[in-house]
Amino acid sequence: MEASNNVLRKKILIEINEDFHQGDKLNLALDSELLNEIIRCFGEEDKQIRELASRAIIKVAGTEKGRMILVEDEHVPKIRDLFNDQVVEIRANSYKAMIAIAEFTYGVDSIIGFNIIPILVDKLIDEKNENILILILQLLKVLNEGEGAPLVI
Repeated sequence: MEASNNVLRKKILIEINEDFHQGDKLNLALDSELLNEIIRCFGEEDKQIRELASRAIIKVAGTEKGRMILVEDEHVPKIRDLFNDQVVEIRANSYKAMIAIAEFTYGVDSIIGFNIIPILVDKLIDEKNENILILILQLLKVLNEGEGAPLVI
């Protein structure tokens, strides 16, 4: 039964990622409980499910409404937890989502508020993948240029 549930989840997440290219479908999904279900998939053992969920979050973070929900519902720490995933693409997706969240002041404030900057500095030391290191540096640059960042750094 568990395997069939995973197959169904993968199919649903693939469909969600395809649908999220259309703004109206993304906004409609944000008005439902779908985002919470996607976030819940971050904890799945199946790496493809986690990767599809993390990819969908990039699309959510790419919209103003999505960023607001991610910040207001305090999903930022859940995205941050993906920094530690074993799968490189999932880690990359989490940094890409954070970069999108940080493009606006309330996103920067949220990331700083959740004390993510020290984690990013530690990741600069621990991370072995060059592409991820570049994403970390890009995120730090965006945060450094934010309104609240100079007060913290």
